[in-house]
Amino acid sequence: MGDLGQQGDDGFKGKPGPHGIPGRPGPKGQQGDAGPPGPRGHPGIPGAPGLSGPKGLKGFPGLPGPRGTPGPPGLAGPPGPRGPTLMLSREELRHLIYPSNHLNYTAVWALLDTLSQELQALIQHPNGTKTNPATTCKELLLAHPSLPDGQYYIDPNQGSPQDALVAFCNFTAGGETCIAPVHNQVPIKAWLSTYTSEDTFEWFSTLPGGFLLEYTGASSVQLRFLRLHSHLATQKVSYSCRPVPEQGQPQPEKEIRFLADSREQSYAASLQGCVLDNESSITDTIFQFATEELSLLPLRDLAVFHNGDASHQFGFTVGPVCFS
Repeated sequence: MGDLGQQGDDGFKGKPGPHGIPGRPGPKGQQGDAGPPGPRGHPGIPGAPGLSGPKGLKGFPGLPGPRGTPGPPGLAGPPGPRGPTLMLSREELRHLIYPSNHLNYTAVWALLDTLSQELQALIQHPNGTKTNPATTCKELLLAHPSLPDGQYYIDPNQGSPQDALVAFCNFTAGGETCIAPVHNQVPIKAWLSTYTSEDTFEWFSTLPGGFLLEYTGASSVQLRFLRLHSHLATQKVSYSCRPVPEQGQPQPEKEIRFLADSREQSYAASLQGCVLDNESSITDTIFQFATEELSLLPLRDLAVFHNGDASHQFGFTVGPVCFS
C-alpha cells in the first residue's frame, strides 16, 4: 500500500435522513402580544331565570295625570220632606202675586203647578207604576178590574212615590198584596251542630250563616200603613229535612218556633221526624199562618229545639206575606 494521498474536495450533499425521535419539550416561552378581537359569535341559549332580588326602595310619587272629562250627571236625589203648610190671608196672597203693583209670574205659575198636582192626585186613578202607585192591590183592582195577576208598585203611606215598593198583586184571590222576603231560602244543613248547647232553642239569625227575615222594600212605616188598609195577613213556610241513611228509623219529633213581627210573640209547632224513602228524598212540612192580629206577620226568625240529634239536617223556604 502506498502513502495516503491529499484530502479530496467535499462531495455532493447527501439525501435527508429519516426523522429522529422527538425531543423533550423545551421551556415555556415568553407571553406573546394579545391578538386582535375575533368576530362576534352566535347568541347562546337563554339561561334559567335568576332568583328574585330584594325589594327596591319606594319610588317618588309620579306627576299628577291630566284632568279627566266631567262625568254624566248623577241621578236625582229623593225629594225632601214636605214643608209646613203655608196659610196666607187674602192680603198676604195679593202681596205675593203683586209685590210692587206688577204681576209675579213665577209665584203664579208655582201656585198653579202645585194645584195641578194636587188635583191630578185626587182625580187620576192609580195604575201600579212607580210614578202612580196604588195604596194597595185591592185599590188597584177596584180602579182596573181587568188587570192580570203580577207585580205592581204600591205606596201604602201615600206620600212621595219615591218609597213605593214592588208587591205581587193576587187579583184572583180578591186583591191580596203580597211582599216577598229578601232571602226566601234557608239551605238544608245540620244547623243543630252550630248550637252552643243542647236542650235549648236558638234563633236562626244568631247562628253562623243565619239572618233575620227581611222583606223587599217593606219598611216599618209602609207595613204600618199597609196594616191600616187590611184586615187579614197570611204567610206560608215550608220546612224541609233530609233523612240520615244510617239511622233507618224515623227521627223523633222536634219543637219549632217562629218569631212574629212584633218580636214579642212567637208561634210554636211540632215537626214530625224525617221518614227515609230513598237516599235522595227530602221530607217537606207546610206551615200556614193566618191572623187578624196583623202585628204578628210577617215572620222574622225561626228556631228548632236541639234534642241532641246534631246530625239532623233541615232548612226552610219562606213564602211572601200577603195582606187583604
